[in-house]
Amino acid sequence: MLLVEPIFVDEAIPRARFCCDLQSCKGACCTLEGGRGAPVEDAEVPLMMAAMPAATAYLRPASLAELQRVGPLDGAAGNYATTCIDRRECVFVYFDEQQIARCAFERAYREGLTSWAKPVSCHLFPIRVHAFNQQVIRYEQIDECRPARMHGEMENVPLVDFLKEPLVRMFGDGWYARLHAETSTAPGSH
Repeated sequence: MLLVEPIFVDEAIPRARFCCDLQSCKGACCTLEGGRGAPVEDAEVPLMMAAMPAATAYLRPASLAELQRVGPLDGAAGNYATTCIDRRECVFVYFDEQQIARCAFERAYREGLTSWAKPVSCHLFPIRVHAFNQQVIRYEQIDECRPARMHGEMENVPLVDFLKEPLVRMFGDGWYARLHAETSTAPGSH
């Protein structure tokens, strides 16, 4: 682990190249099988609830029905996640004309209808944040993201550059600058 005060960083992160290739993966990270959706921080819950009216305008009838039946969140304080449909896709997914899974919150945000983009856990993916005695970020390499890893290698896009916006959102500009400085000098990062 690399320590970028006060956070431990998975040693794979400095070397990783990554750039989403939605034409290949079709937004697979939003539709993974498993039953739980995206982790939602407790502080994000009121922001999510305030953004829901704008986001629901883009949802399919199945998503709207699931929201009506069980609500937007699974779990309890300290362990929230978005609700899933049939233990698979996030309830806030809609599919564009190319059948790519997209986030209704992000669309509402990009269209200026809300000030909240989406759960920070989604924004950071494939980086995951864990809190033990100290925060740890790790790189989660799933098969569905193989096209993004290949595209990132081909275009030479460092993972930390690809995820600059969510890393700054989560940890701040100063921390990101320290991470970038550490990872650009790490062995194997070039």
